[in-house]
Amino acid sequence: MQNSPFIVLGIGISFLLIWVFAITPELLTSHDILEITAENVGMIQFADCIGCVLSEPTKMLFHWDREILEINGNELLLRTTYDYTDILTTESFWVVEIDERVDKNTREYLDKAGRFAFPPHVEKKDYFVYDIGGAVMNYHFVEETTLDGVTVYKFEGEEIFDVSDVYPDFSEQIWEHYRATNYIEPVTGMDVSFSEQFTDYALIDGQKIVVLDAWDEPTNFSEKTLLKQVKNLKSLYFMYENIIPTVIGLGTLAGFIVMMLAGRVSKSETKIAELEEIDKQKDELVSMVSHEIKNPLTPIILACQLLLTEKEGPLTQKQKRRIDQILVNSNQVTALLSDLSDIKTLDRNDMSLHKEDVDVEILLNKIVPNLKDMVESRGVVLDINVKKSKTISCDVSRISQVITNIVKNAVDFVPKENGKIIISSDVADDGQTLISIEDNGIGIPEKHHGTVFEKFHQLDTPKDISHEGTGLGLAICKGIIESHGGKIWVAKDYTNGAKFNILLP
Repeated sequence: MQNSPFIVLGIGISFLLIWVFAITPELLTSHDILEITAENVGMIQFADCIGCVLSEPTKMLFHWDREILEINGNELLLRTTYDYTDILTTESFWVVEIDERVDKNTREYLDKAGRFAFPPHVEKKDYFVYDIGGAVMNYHFVEETTLDGVTVYKFEGEEIFDVSDVYPDFSEQIWEHYRATNYIEPVTGMDVSFSEQFTDYALIDGQKIVVLDAWDEPTNFSEKTLLKQVKNLKSLYFMYENIIPTVIGLGTLAGFIVMMLAGRVSKSETKIAELEEIDKQKDELVSMVSHEIKNPLTPIILACQLLLTEKEGPLTQKQKRRIDQILVNSNQVTALLSDLSDIKTLDRNDMSLHKEDVDVEILLNKIVPNLKDMVESRGVVLDINVKKSKTISCDVSRISQVITNIVKNAVDFVPKENGKIIISSDVADDGQTLISIEDNGIGIPEKHHGTVFEKFHQLDTPKDISHEGTGLGLAICKGIIESHGGKIWVAKDYTNGAKFNILLP
Protein backbone atom coordinates (compact mmCIF):
# COMPACT_ATOMS: atom_id res chain seq x y z
CA MET A 1 0.00 0.00 0.00
CA GLN A 2 2.93 2.34 0.79
CA ASN A 3 4.29 2.04 -2.75
CA SER A 4 0.92 2.22 -4.53
CA PRO A 5 0.90 6.04 -5.02
CA PHE A 6 4.37 5.92 -6.55
CA ILE A 7 3.40 2.97 -8.76
CA VAL A 8 0.43 5.03 -10.01
CA LEU A 9 2.72 8.03 -10.49
CA GLY A 10 5.29 5.93 -12.34
CA ILE A 11 2.69 4.36 -14.61
CA GLY A 12 1.17 7.77 -15.37
CA ILE A 13 4.50 9.40 -16.15
CA SER A 14 5.53 6.41 -18.30
CA PHE A 15 2.30 6.60 -20.29
CA LEU A 16 2.70 10.36 -20.68
CA LEU A 17 6.22 9.87 -22.07
CA ILE A 18 5.02 7.10 -24.40
CA TRP A 19 2.20 9.34 -25.62
CA VAL A 20 4.47 12.35 -26.22
CA PHE A 21 7.46 10.56 -27.77
CA ALA A 22 5.92 7.50 -29.46
CA ILE A 23 2.17 7.79 -30.04
CA THR A 24 1.94 11.49 -30.95
CA PRO A 25 4.67 11.40 -33.66
CA GLU A 26 2.88 8.43 -35.23
CA LEU A 27 -0.47 10.26 -35.19
CA LEU A 28 1.10 13.34 -36.77
CA THR A 29 2.33 11.39 -39.81
CA SER A 30 -1.03 10.25 -41.18
CA HIS A 31 -1.69 9.92 -44.92
CA ASP A 32 -3.83 13.07 -44.80
CA ILE A 33 -0.76 15.14 -43.92
CA LEU A 34 1.81 13.44 -46.15
CA GLU A 35 -0.39 13.01 -49.22
CA ILE A 36 -1.65 16.11 -51.00
CA THR A 37 -3.72 17.02 -54.05
CA ALA A 38 -4.01 20.58 -55.38
CA GLU A 39 -4.92 22.41 -58.58
CA ASN A 40 -3.70 25.70 -60.06
CA VAL A 41 -4.75 27.61 -63.16
CA GLY A 42 -2.51 29.82 -65.27
CA MET A 43 -1.26 30.77 -68.72
CA ILE A 44 1.46 29.32 -70.92
CA GLN A 45 3.27 30.47 -74.09
CA PHE A 46 5.77 28.40 -76.02
CA ALA A 47 7.85 28.49 -79.18
CA ASP A 48 8.15 25.77 -81.83
CA CYS A 49 11.86 26.42 -82.32
CA ILE A 50 14.77 28.36 -80.91
CA GLY A 51 14.20 31.99 -81.86
CA CYS A 52 10.57 31.47 -82.94
CA VAL A 53 7.94 33.88 -81.67
CA LEU A 54 6.09 32.67 -78.56
CA SER A 55 2.53 31.49 -79.15
CA GLU A 56 -0.54 33.32 -77.95
CA PRO A 57 -1.16 32.69 -74.22
CA THR A 58 -3.03 29.42 -73.59
CA LYS A 59 -4.99 28.82 -70.40
CA MET A 60 -3.72 25.78 -68.56
CA LEU A 61 -4.57 23.65 -65.52
CA PHE A 62 -1.77 22.44 -63.22
CA HIS A 63 -2.54 19.36 -61.11
CA TRP A 64 -0.17 18.43 -58.26
CA ASP A 65 -0.61 15.02 -56.61
CA ARG A 66 1.55 13.28 -54.01
CA GLU A 67 0.69 9.73 -52.88
CA ILE A 68 2.26 6.99 -50.77
CA LEU A 69 3.18 3.86 -52.76
CA GLU A 70 4.93 1.80 -50.06
CA ILE A 71 5.36 1.88 -46.29
CA ASN A 72 8.28 0.15 -44.58
CA GLY A 73 8.48 1.32 -40.96
CA ASN A 74 9.36 5.01 -41.06
CA GLU A 75 10.49 4.71 -44.69
CA LEU A 76 7.98 5.67 -47.39
CA LEU A 77 8.07 5.48 -51.16
CA LEU A 78 6.32 8.61 -52.47
CA ARG A 79 5.22 9.41 -55.99
CA THR A 80 4.74 13.06 -56.90
CA THR A 81 2.99 13.86 -60.19
CA TYR A 82 2.97 17.26 -61.92
CA ASP A 83 0.47 17.44 -64.80
CA TYR A 84 0.12 20.58 -66.96
CA THR A 85 -2.99 20.43 -69.18
CA ASP A 86 -4.68 22.66 -71.75
CA ILE A 87 -7.99 23.63 -70.10
CA LEU A 88 -9.89 23.78 -73.38
CA THR A 89 -8.62 20.59 -75.03
CA THR A 90 -7.58 18.65 -71.85
CA GLU A 91 -4.38 17.79 -73.74
CA SER A 92 -1.35 17.46 -71.46
CA PHE A 93 1.56 19.76 -72.25
CA TRP A 94 3.75 17.49 -70.12
CA VAL A 95 3.53 15.12 -67.15
CA VAL A 96 6.36 14.64 -64.65
CA GLU A 97 6.47 11.75 -62.16
CA ILE A 98 9.08 11.60 -59.38
CA ASP A 99 9.48 8.58 -57.07
CA GLU A 100 11.35 9.32 -53.84
CA ARG A 101 12.18 7.50 -50.61
CA VAL A 102 11.57 9.61 -47.51
CA ASP A 103 11.36 9.43 -43.71
CA LYS A 104 7.75 10.01 -42.66
CA ASN A 105 8.65 11.37 -39.21
CA THR A 106 11.31 13.92 -40.20
CA ARG A 107 9.93 14.51 -43.74
CA GLU A 108 13.49 14.30 -45.06
CA TYR A 109 14.72 12.58 -48.21
CA LEU A 110 16.63 9.36 -47.59
CA ASP A 111 18.72 9.50 -50.76
CA LYS A 112 19.62 13.22 -50.90
CA ALA A 113 19.69 16.40 -48.86
CA GLY A 114 16.52 18.33 -48.12
CA ARG A 115 12.88 17.61 -47.33
CA PHE A 116 9.94 16.48 -49.45
CA ALA A 117 7.64 18.72 -47.34
CA PHE A 118 7.88 21.41 -44.67
CA PRO A 119 8.11 19.89 -41.15
CA PRO A 120 5.47 20.37 -38.44
CA HIS A 121 5.95 23.46 -36.27
CA VAL A 122 7.57 25.48 -39.03
CA GLU A 123 9.97 28.21 -37.91
CA LYS A 124 10.58 31.60 -39.48
CA LYS A 125 13.77 30.56 -41.25
CA ASP A 126 14.94 29.18 -44.60
CA TYR A 127 14.20 25.55 -45.59
CA PHE A 128 15.64 23.22 -48.22
CA VAL A 129 12.41 21.71 -49.61
CA TYR A 130 10.79 20.02 -52.65
CA ASP A 131 12.33 18.25 -55.60
CA ILE A 132 11.69 20.60 -58.54
CA GLY A 133 12.90 19.01 -61.75
CA GLY A 134 15.52 17.03 -59.90
CA ALA A 135 16.74 19.96 -57.76
CA VAL A 136 15.80 20.54 -54.11
CA MET A 137 15.10 24.26 -53.76
CA ASN A 138 16.03 26.70 -51.00
CA TYR A 139 12.92 28.51 -49.71
CA HIS A 140 13.34 31.85 -47.90
CA PHE A 141 10.93 32.99 -45.19
CA VAL A 142 9.22 36.24 -46.24
CA GLU A 143 6.47 37.11 -43.76
CA GLU A 144 3.64 35.90 -41.53
CA THR A 145 0.16 36.54 -42.88
CA THR A 146 -3.38 35.05 -42.87
CA LEU A 147 -5.59 33.24 -45.38
CA ASP A 148 -9.28 32.92 -44.52
CA GLY A 149 -8.49 33.44 -40.84
CA VAL A 150 -5.66 30.87 -40.83
CA THR A 151 -2.17 32.06 -39.87
CA VAL A 152 0.35 31.08 -42.56
CA TYR A 153 4.02 31.68 -43.32
CA LYS A 154 4.94 32.95 -46.77
CA PHE A 155 8.04 31.39 -48.35
CA GLU A 156 9.65 32.17 -51.71
CA GLY A 157 12.26 30.24 -53.68
CA GLU A 158 13.87 30.12 -57.09
CA GLU A 159 16.18 27.76 -58.94
CA ILE A 160 17.74 27.38 -62.39
CA PHE A 161 18.23 23.85 -63.71
CA ASP A 162 18.69 21.90 -66.94
CA VAL A 163 15.46 20.71 -68.63
CA SER A 164 16.92 19.71 -71.98
CA ASP A 165 15.37 16.24 -71.72
CA VAL A 166 11.93 17.85 -71.92
CA TYR A 167 12.85 19.24 -75.37
CA PRO A 168 14.16 16.25 -77.35
CA ASP A 169 13.64 18.10 -80.69
CA PHE A 170 15.96 20.95 -79.70
CA SER A 171 19.69 20.45 -80.16
CA GLU A 172 20.55 23.33 -77.83
CA GLN A 173 20.75 23.01 -74.05
CA ILE A 174 17.55 24.34 -72.41
CA TRP A 175 17.46 25.86 -68.94
CA GLU A 176 14.50 26.63 -66.71
CA HIS A 177 14.28 29.57 -64.31
CA TYR A 178 11.73 28.45 -61.71
CA ARG A 179 10.19 30.77 -59.08
CA ALA A 180 7.61 29.75 -56.48
CA THR A 181 5.66 31.27 -53.58
CA ASN A 182 4.22 28.90 -50.95
CA TYR A 183 1.94 29.63 -47.99
CA ILE A 184 2.59 27.13 -45.19
CA GLU A 185 0.39 26.58 -42.11
CA PRO A 186 3.10 26.56 -39.39
CA VAL A 187 1.60 24.00 -36.95
CA THR A 188 1.07 21.18 -39.46
CA GLY A 189 3.61 22.23 -42.10
CA MET A 190 0.95 21.86 -44.82
CA ASP A 191 0.79 23.86 -48.05
CA VAL A 192 -2.48 25.77 -48.18
CA SER A 193 -1.68 27.82 -51.27
CA PHE A 194 1.13 28.21 -53.78
CA SER A 195 1.89 29.93 -57.09
CA GLU A 196 4.74 29.45 -59.55
CA GLN A 197 6.42 31.00 -62.58
CA PHE A 198 8.81 29.29 -64.95
CA THR A 199 10.70 30.46 -67.99
CA ASP A 200 12.56 28.00 -70.25
CA TYR A 201 15.32 29.37 -72.44
CA ALA A 202 18.41 28.60 -74.46
CA LEU A 203 21.68 30.54 -74.15
CA ILE A 204 22.88 31.58 -77.60
CA ASP A 205 25.97 33.80 -77.68
CA GLY A 206 25.22 34.89 -74.11
CA GLN A 207 21.64 35.83 -74.97
CA LYS A 208 18.58 34.19 -73.40
CA ILE A 209 16.24 32.89 -76.11
CA VAL A 210 12.91 32.12 -74.40
CA VAL A 211 11.10 29.00 -75.63
CA LEU A 212 8.44 28.80 -72.90
CA ASP A 213 6.94 31.23 -70.39
CA ALA A 214 4.22 30.22 -67.93
CA TRP A 215 2.69 30.95 -64.54
CA ASP A 216 -0.08 29.45 -62.41
CA GLU A 217 -1.87 30.18 -59.14
CA PRO A 218 -4.37 28.27 -56.98
CA THR A 219 -8.02 27.88 -57.86
CA ASN A 220 -10.44 29.23 -55.27
CA PHE A 221 -11.86 25.73 -54.71
CA SER A 222 -8.45 24.11 -54.25
CA GLU A 223 -7.32 26.74 -51.75
CA LYS A 224 -10.55 26.52 -49.72
CA THR A 225 -10.33 22.70 -49.67
CA LEU A 226 -6.76 22.80 -48.35
CA LEU A 227 -7.71 25.43 -45.76
CA LYS A 228 -10.59 23.27 -44.48
CA GLN A 229 -8.31 20.25 -44.30
CA VAL A 230 -5.64 22.15 -42.38
CA LYS A 231 -8.21 23.52 -39.90
CA ASN A 232 -9.29 19.95 -39.07
CA LEU A 233 -5.69 18.79 -38.75
CA LYS A 234 -4.82 21.73 -36.47
CA SER A 235 -7.63 20.67 -34.11
CA LEU A 236 -6.25 17.12 -34.03
CA TYR A 237 -2.70 18.43 -33.45
CA PHE A 238 -3.98 20.49 -30.51
CA MET A 239 -5.66 17.43 -28.99
CA TYR A 240 -2.68 15.16 -29.53
CA GLU A 241 -0.06 17.63 -28.29
CA ASN A 242 -1.91 19.59 -25.59
CA ILE A 243 -5.29 18.37 -24.36
CA ILE A 244 -4.60 14.64 -24.08
CA PRO A 245 -1.22 15.06 -22.29
CA THR A 246 -2.98 17.47 -19.90
CA VAL A 247 -5.68 14.88 -19.16
CA ILE A 248 -3.06 12.17 -18.63
CA GLY A 249 -1.09 14.43 -16.31
CA LEU A 250 -4.12 15.47 -14.26
CA GLY A 251 -5.36 11.87 -14.12
CA THR A 252 -1.97 10.75 -12.84
CA LEU A 253 -1.97 13.53 -10.25
CA ALA A 254 -5.49 12.59 -9.17
CA GLY A 255 -4.56 8.91 -8.82
CA PHE A 256 -1.41 9.80 -6.88
CA ILE A 257 -3.30 12.10 -4.51
CA VAL A 258 -6.12 9.60 -3.95
CA MET A 259 -3.69 6.76 -3.25
CA MET A 260 -1.56 8.91 -0.98
CA LEU A 261 -4.58 10.02 1.01
CA ALA A 262 -5.95 6.47 1.17
CA GLY A 263 -2.59 5.33 2.60
CA ARG A 264 -2.60 8.08 5.19
CA VAL A 265 -6.12 7.22 6.29
CA SER A 266 -5.19 3.55 6.81
CA LYS A 267 -2.22 4.56 9.00
CA SER A 268 -4.12 7.08 11.12
CA GLU A 269 -7.05 5.02 12.44
CA THR A 270 -6.17 5.86 16.06
CA LYS A 271 -6.08 9.62 15.45
CA ILE A 272 -9.75 10.48 15.07
CA ALA A 273 -9.41 14.23 14.87
CA GLU A 274 -6.53 14.07 12.42
CA LEU A 275 -8.32 11.44 10.35
CA GLU A 276 -11.40 13.65 9.98
CA GLU A 277 -9.27 16.59 8.87
CA ILE A 278 -7.36 14.48 6.35
CA ASP A 279 -10.63 13.05 5.05
CA LYS A 280 -11.93 16.58 4.56
CA GLN A 281 -8.78 17.53 2.68
CA LYS A 282 -9.09 14.41 0.55
CA ASP A 283 -12.63 15.33 -0.46
CA GLU A 284 -11.56 18.84 -1.33
CA LEU A 285 -8.58 17.65 -3.34
CA VAL A 286 -10.58 14.98 -5.21
CA SER A 287 -13.25 17.56 -5.98
CA MET A 288 -10.62 20.00 -7.19
CA VAL A 289 -8.81 17.42 -9.32
CA SER A 290 -12.08 16.06 -10.72
CA HIS A 291 -13.12 19.58 -11.62
CA GLU A 292 -9.77 20.30 -13.29
CA ILE A 293 -9.98 17.07 -15.31
CA LYS A 294 -13.58 17.69 -16.39
CA ASN A 295 -12.67 21.15 -17.71
CA PRO A 296 -10.41 19.87 -20.53
CA LEU A 297 -12.58 16.76 -21.06
CA THR A 298 -15.62 18.78 -22.12
CA PRO A 299 -13.91 20.57 -25.04
CA ILE A 300 -12.23 17.29 -26.06
CA ILE A 301 -15.57 15.49 -26.33
CA LEU A 302 -17.29 18.46 -27.99
CA ALA A 303 -14.43 18.92 -30.45
CA CYS A 304 -14.49 15.21 -31.35
CA GLN A 305 -18.25 15.24 -31.83
CA LEU A 306 -17.99 18.38 -33.97
CA LEU A 307 -15.25 16.85 -36.13
CA LEU A 308 -17.34 13.69 -36.64
CA THR A 309 -20.22 15.80 -38.02
CA GLU A 310 -17.74 16.79 -40.81
CA LYS A 311 -19.11 20.34 -40.79
CA GLU A 312 -15.52 21.61 -40.76
CA GLY A 313 -14.61 19.39 -43.69
CA PRO A 314 -14.53 15.71 -44.71
CA LEU A 315 -12.60 13.16 -42.63
CA THR A 316 -10.89 9.99 -43.74
CA GLN A 317 -11.79 6.65 -42.17
CA LYS A 318 -8.47 6.67 -40.35
CA GLN A 319 -9.21 10.09 -38.84
CA LYS A 320 -12.69 8.94 -37.78
CA ARG A 321 -11.23 5.86 -36.08
CA ARG A 322 -8.73 7.97 -34.19
CA ILE A 323 -11.38 10.47 -33.10
CA ASP A 324 -13.56 7.55 -31.96
CA GLN A 325 -10.58 6.30 -29.90
CA ILE A 326 -10.24 9.72 -28.30
CA LEU A 327 -13.97 9.69 -27.46
CA VAL A 328 -13.71 6.20 -25.93
CA ASN A 329 -10.72 7.23 -23.80
CA SER A 330 -12.42 10.47 -22.78
CA ASN A 331 -15.54 8.57 -21.74
CA GLN A 332 -13.37 6.20 -19.71
CA VAL A 333 -11.89 9.16 -17.86
CA THR A 334 -15.44 10.50 -17.30
CA ALA A 335 -16.47 7.11 -15.88
CA LEU A 336 -13.45 7.19 -13.55
CA LEU A 337 -14.46 10.63 -12.29
CA SER A 338 -18.00 9.34 -11.72
CA ASP A 339 -16.61 6.41 -9.69
CA LEU A 340 -14.47 8.76 -7.61
CA SER A 341 -17.54 10.94 -6.96
CA ASP A 342 -19.63 7.90 -5.93
CA ILE A 343 -16.91 6.63 -3.58
CA LYS A 344 -16.65 10.06 -1.95
CA THR A 345 -20.42 10.20 -1.50
CA LEU A 346 -20.59 6.68 -0.03
CA ASP A 347 -17.70 7.40 2.33
CA ARG A 348 -19.73 10.29 3.74
CA ASN A 349 -22.88 8.15 3.90
CA ASP A 350 -24.46 10.90 1.87
CA MET A 351 -25.88 9.06 -1.14
CA SER A 352 -29.39 10.31 -1.89
CA LEU A 353 -31.73 7.69 -3.37
CA HIS A 354 -34.71 8.51 -5.54
CA LYS A 355 -36.88 5.53 -4.83
CA GLU A 356 -39.92 4.42 -6.77
CA ASP A 357 -42.08 1.31 -6.78
CA VAL A 358 -41.14 -1.01 -9.64
CA ASP A 359 -41.75 -4.66 -10.49
CA VAL A 360 -38.41 -6.55 -10.55
CA GLU A 361 -39.20 -8.33 -13.84
CA ILE A 362 -39.98 -4.98 -15.51
CA LEU A 363 -36.79 -3.52 -14.03
CA LEU A 364 -34.61 -6.33 -15.42
CA ASN A 365 -36.28 -6.10 -18.84
CA LYS A 366 -35.29 -2.42 -18.94
CA ILE A 367 -31.69 -3.05 -17.92
CA VAL A 368 -30.78 -6.05 -20.09
CA PRO A 369 -31.47 -4.58 -23.57
CA ASN A 370 -28.97 -1.79 -22.79
CA LEU A 371 -26.34 -4.44 -22.02
CA LYS A 372 -26.99 -6.91 -24.84
CA ASP A 373 -25.10 -5.06 -27.59
CA MET A 374 -22.00 -4.69 -25.45
CA VAL A 375 -22.12 -8.29 -24.20
CA GLU A 376 -23.02 -9.97 -27.48
CA SER A 377 -20.34 -7.99 -29.38
CA ARG A 378 -17.85 -9.96 -27.28
CA GLY A 379 -19.46 -13.26 -28.31
CA VAL A 380 -21.14 -13.74 -24.92
CA VAL A 381 -24.79 -14.79 -24.36
CA LEU A 382 -26.84 -12.79 -21.85
CA ASP A 383 -30.12 -14.31 -20.56
CA ILE A 384 -32.80 -13.46 -17.98
CA ASN A 385 -34.44 -16.05 -15.74
CA VAL A 386 -37.30 -14.64 -13.64
CA LYS A 387 -38.59 -17.32 -11.25
CA LYS A 388 -40.70 -15.04 -9.08
CA SER A 389 -41.18 -11.31 -9.14
CA LYS A 390 -42.57 -8.68 -6.83
CA THR A 391 -42.73 -4.91 -6.53
CA ILE A 392 -39.92 -3.27 -4.60
CA SER A 393 -39.06 0.31 -3.70
CA CYS A 394 -35.64 1.28 -5.07
CA ASP A 395 -33.61 3.84 -6.97
CA VAL A 396 -33.92 2.35 -10.47
CA SER A 397 -30.82 4.08 -11.89
CA ARG A 398 -28.62 2.96 -8.98
CA ILE A 399 -29.78 -0.68 -9.11
CA SER A 400 -29.19 -0.57 -12.89
CA GLN A 401 -25.67 0.73 -12.18
CA VAL A 402 -24.97 -2.22 -9.87
CA ILE A 403 -26.20 -4.89 -12.30
CA THR A 404 -24.45 -3.21 -15.25
CA ASN A 405 -21.16 -3.04 -13.35
CA ILE A 406 -21.23 -6.73 -12.39
CA VAL A 407 -22.16 -7.82 -15.94
CA LYS A 408 -19.37 -5.72 -17.48
CA ASN A 409 -16.87 -7.30 -15.08
CA ALA A 410 -18.15 -10.78 -15.90
CA VAL A 411 -17.70 -10.27 -19.66
CA ASP A 412 -13.91 -10.05 -19.24
CA PHE A 413 -13.68 -13.39 -17.38
CA VAL A 414 -15.98 -15.71 -19.35
CA PRO A 415 -14.65 -17.89 -22.22
CA LYS A 416 -14.27 -16.21 -25.60
CA GLU A 417 -16.35 -19.05 -26.98
CA ASN A 418 -19.54 -20.25 -25.29
CA GLY A 419 -19.39 -17.45 -22.70
CA LYS A 420 -22.66 -17.06 -20.84
CA ILE A 421 -24.09 -14.68 -18.23
CA ILE A 422 -27.49 -15.20 -16.58
CA ILE A 423 -29.42 -12.62 -14.56
CA SER A 424 -32.12 -14.29 -12.44
CA SER A 425 -34.59 -13.11 -9.81
CA ASP A 426 -36.58 -14.90 -7.13
CA VAL A 427 -38.42 -14.17 -3.89
CA ALA A 428 -36.68 -15.45 -0.74
CA ASP A 429 -38.49 -17.20 2.09
CA ASP A 430 -38.54 -14.00 4.15
CA GLY A 431 -40.22 -12.10 1.27
CA GLN A 432 -37.14 -10.18 0.13
CA THR A 433 -36.12 -10.06 -3.54
CA LEU A 434 -33.06 -12.08 -4.56
CA ILE A 435 -31.27 -11.06 -7.78
CA SER A 436 -28.37 -13.22 -8.96
CA ILE A 437 -25.80 -12.62 -11.70
CA GLU A 438 -23.88 -15.76 -12.59
CA ASP A 439 -21.34 -16.57 -15.30
CA ASN A 440 -19.32 -19.53 -16.56
CA GLY A 441 -15.97 -17.76 -16.21
CA ILE A 442 -12.85 -18.49 -14.15
CA GLY A 443 -14.60 -17.80 -10.85
CA ILE A 444 -13.40 -16.04 -7.69
CA PRO A 445 -11.32 -17.91 -5.06
CA GLU A 446 -13.23 -18.18 -1.78
CA LYS A 447 -10.49 -16.33 0.12
CA HIS A 448 -11.28 -13.24 -1.98
CA HIS A 449 -15.10 -13.34 -1.60
CA GLY A 450 -15.01 -10.59 1.00
CA THR A 451 -12.09 -8.52 -0.23
CA VAL A 452 -13.44 -8.06 -3.78
CA PHE A 453 -15.75 -5.38 -2.37
CA GLU A 454 -12.90 -3.35 -0.89
CA LYS A 455 -11.82 -0.11 -2.58
CA PHE A 456 -8.92 -0.42 -5.05
CA HIS A 457 -8.87 -4.19 -4.67
CA GLN A 458 -8.19 -6.14 -7.86
CA LEU A 459 -7.61 -9.86 -8.29
CA ASP A 460 -4.62 -11.28 -10.13
CA THR A 461 -5.82 -12.44 -13.53
CA PRO A 462 -4.31 -14.96 -15.98
CA LYS A 463 -2.08 -13.52 -18.70
CA ASP A 464 -4.57 -14.44 -21.44
CA ILE A 465 -7.34 -12.34 -19.82
CA SER A 466 -7.45 -8.57 -20.34
CA HIS A 467 -9.27 -6.72 -17.59
CA GLU A 468 -8.91 -3.03 -16.85
CA GLY A 469 -10.44 -1.14 -13.96
CA THR A 470 -9.81 1.07 -10.96
CA GLY A 471 -10.87 -1.40 -8.26
CA LEU A 472 -13.77 0.88 -7.30
CA GLY A 473 -16.69 -0.77 -9.13
CA LEU A 474 -17.62 -3.52 -6.66
CA ALA A 475 -17.02 -1.21 -3.69
CA ILE A 476 -19.58 1.19 -5.20
CA CYS A 477 -22.00 -1.72 -5.84
CA LYS A 478 -21.74 -2.77 -2.17
CA GLY A 479 -22.35 0.81 -1.01
CA ILE A 480 -25.42 1.24 -3.22
CA ILE A 481 -27.01 -2.04 -2.12
CA GLU A 482 -26.36 -1.34 1.55
CA SER A 483 -27.85 2.16 1.11
CA HIS A 484 -31.05 0.34 0.10
CA GLY A 485 -30.89 -1.73 3.28
CA GLY A 486 -29.85 -4.78 1.27
CA LYS A 487 -26.91 -7.13 1.03
CA ILE A 488 -24.53 -8.27 -1.72
CA TRP A 489 -22.13 -11.24 -1.59
CA VAL A 490 -20.32 -13.85 -3.69
CA ALA A 491 -22.07 -17.26 -3.56
CA LYS A 492 -19.82 -19.90 -2.00
CA ASP A 493 -21.71 -22.90 -3.34
CA TYR A 494 -21.42 -21.90 -7.02
CA THR A 495 -18.55 -23.69 -8.81
CA ASN A 496 -19.27 -23.09 -12.53
CA GLY A 497 -17.79 -19.58 -12.48
CA ALA A 498 -18.74 -16.58 -10.37
CA LYS A 499 -22.13 -15.77 -8.90
CA PHE A 500 -23.12 -12.53 -7.19
CA ASN A 501 -26.26 -12.48 -5.01
CA ILE A 502 -28.15 -9.28 -4.23
CA LEU A 503 -30.85 -9.26 -1.53
CA LEU A 504 -33.21 -6.26 -1.52
CA PRO A 505 -36.05 -5.61 0.97
